[in-house]
Amino acid sequence: MSNNDYLRSQLIGIEILQLGQFTLKSGLISPIYIDLRRIISYPEIVKFLAQSVHIKLIESGIKTDVICGVPYTALPIASVYSVLYEVPMVMKRKEAKDYGTKKMVEGITQKGLKCLIIEDIVTTGSSVIETAEVLRQEGLIVTDCIVVLDRLQGGEKNLNSAGIKLHSLFNIHDIFTSYCSIHKVPENVVESVKSFLANNSHINIKPAMAFKRLSFKERAEISKQPVAKKLFNIIAEKKSNLCVAVDVIDSEKLLELASKLGPYICMLKTHIDILSDFSDNVLTVLRDLAKAHNFLIFEDRKFADIGHTVVNQYTSGIFKIHDWADIVTVHGIPGDGIIEALKKASSDKERSCVLIAEMSSKGALTDDNYRNSILKMAGNHNDFVIGFVSQHKVAKNPEYIHMFPGVHIAKSSDSLGQQYNSPEYAISNGADIVIVGRGICNSSDVVEAAEEYRHRSYEEYMKCVV
Repeated sequence: MSNNDYLRSQLIGIEILQLGQFTLKSGLISPIYIDLRRIISYPEIVKFLAQSVHIKLIESGIKTDVICGVPYTALPIASVYSVLYEVPMVMKRKEAKDYGTKKMVEGITQKGLKCLIIEDIVTTGSSVIETAEVLRQEGLIVTDCIVVLDRLQGGEKNLNSAGIKLHSLFNIHDIFTSYCSIHKVPENVVESVKSFLANNSHINIKPAMAFKRLSFKERAEISKQPVAKKLFNIIAEKKSNLCVAVDVIDSEKLLELASKLGPYICMLKTHIDILSDFSDNVLTVLRDLAKAHNFLIFEDRKFADIGHTVVNQYTSGIFKIHDWADIVTVHGIPGDGIIEALKKASSDKERSCVLIAEMSSKGALTDDNYRNSILKMAGNHNDFVIGFVSQHKVAKNPEYIHMFPGVHIAKSSDSLGQQYNSPEYAISNGADIVIVGRGICNSSDVVEAAEEYRHRSYEEYMKCVV
């Protein structure tokens, strides 16, 4: 008897499978229920489950620095695994304490460590996604989950959209087939279960489990900052929350891409100082294209100096960013003075900035303390700060715009530390706007690629609109 066959027989022996009528977390009424909570009374089975998780980890080639069991049933499995294989463990709480450190994650976390999630059962995958979100906010990297049993009802697809690969020891057909071979299950019950599983092969995550959103039109109506209001209206009108990062060094190529992509985007992101053949005419044409195709120009300057210097960088020199960029990026390292300086320098125009709250590069130093300081700065200057560049939703106020960089449908990373995620993953983590660079600009058909990113990003956002 193989390890899997032995473990399956043991699980069936402690009656983890029940037949009847059961309401799942998704709200669905199911004729079959798997109750793995029973394992806590069987230490040998818990130990064998931990060993099976380890075998699956090795077979799948997963590398991990820490593990986290989803509360509560997977906690004993993760705990035993941690002891057996001397792998550090962290624990995500069901809710934060209202005293002491008020942490959501217990244990030692370090930004950049890879964390494997262990779960007992996956239906929609919502519990894993919720756990991953909290772990990622602590700076941990979550890309894989090992589950004891997959109910085969959409969990794998939902998790994949959230950037998580699902690995299972068993699926519900494995357990049910074995159960039926041992017990005399009436044929009508067998058919009922099979029919239910066939007709419910995908269950969407309930909206309550995702970020609740207002429509972009509604957000435009409540927005007080002119640039933010204009951006929300553009997104609503064009049905596009796509920003393309055109990081090219040739002016002709920049303008060619701006012309082709203009109809599909809400913003064009530039690094104007990397152009090898910059001229004032480039900006004239770029502004004309922005007006013709109704998009904003977003100069990713990442200002990070003292106020006096920043004013000169913004208004003077050969680029004169103040004259043409609707939005600029700003680091919070120098403090509030940098925002005040930019705001005063643009008092005669409709201009704005977004603060860098998190970066998509591996090893970035934007930790919790930095993010908290950024939020405070934004609140002090919400007449000029319209949002954040981030990897997660960092502010609840719907007037703030969250822009998510490093989006790419096909890739996971590059050789220089850039981390990529899907549009669906970005939106599920709180993004309002997805920023795509090479995924579109290096495509053989940039228009086709832009339309795919535009459609996927906007549709994913609209699924969460209340």
